[in-house]
Amino acid sequence: MVAAILSGSCVAQNTKLPNPQKKGGKTVIETLWSRSSGNEYSSRMLTDQDLSNLLFAAIGINREDGRLTSPTARNLQEIRVFVFTADGVSEYLNKENSLKPIAKGDHRKLIAGPQDWVLGAPVSLLIVADEKKFGSNDPRSKTMMAIDAGIVSENINIFCAGTGLITRPRATMDDNGLKKLLGLDDTQVPLMNNPVGYAK
Repeated sequence: MVAAILSGSCVAQNTKLPNPQKKGGKTVIETLWSRSSGNEYSSRMLTDQDLSNLLFAAIGINREDGRLTSPTARNLQEIRVFVFTADGVSEYLNKENSLKPIAKGDHRKLIAGPQDWVLGAPVSLLIVADEKKFGSNDPRSKTMMAIDAGIVSENINIFCAGTGLITRPRATMDDNGLKKLLGLDDTQVPLMNNPVGYAK
C-alpha cells in the first residue's frame, strides 16, 4: 500500500496508516547494544505496519492530551516529518496517523546530495523545524529547534535498532531544492534526515 499512497493516483487524498503497534522489538538495553549506523540497504520497501511504527516513533502521539513520543521545547511540537520514496513524497500527519501526498516521483536525490548510497534506502525521512510554530527564530530558539530535531532523529535511530531496520542520521542534503519541492518558506528549515530500510 505504501507505493499506492505515494503514487500519482493518490496525490489528492491523505491515506490512513495502520495503527502503531504497542508491542514488539528488543528490550531497551538490547536496543542500545544493537544501535549502529548503516548504509547498505535492501531494496525491499517497508511494510505499511513498519512505516506506521517508524513514524510513530519519530513524532507520534502517545497520550490523550496530544503529547508526542519525542519531547519538544515547551511542547511546541514544531517538528514536521516528510517521507521520501521512489514513488513520491508525503508529510506525516500525526494527529490522523496518515500520509498527506506532496509530490509525485522520486525526489530522494535531494535528500542524498552528493552521497549516492542514500538512494539505496527505500525510505528517507526529512526532519523540518517550523520557526513560525515555535514562535521565535532568535539564536536560543534555533538551538532548541535543532535539539528537538536531534531528538526525533534519535527516536528513529533507536526504533530501527530495536526492530531490525537500519538507518544513519544525516544533515547533508539539498536544502534549497527541498524547500522548493515542499513549498517551505524561510521559517521552515530542513535540519536532518534519516534514510531507513531493511538490512541488505
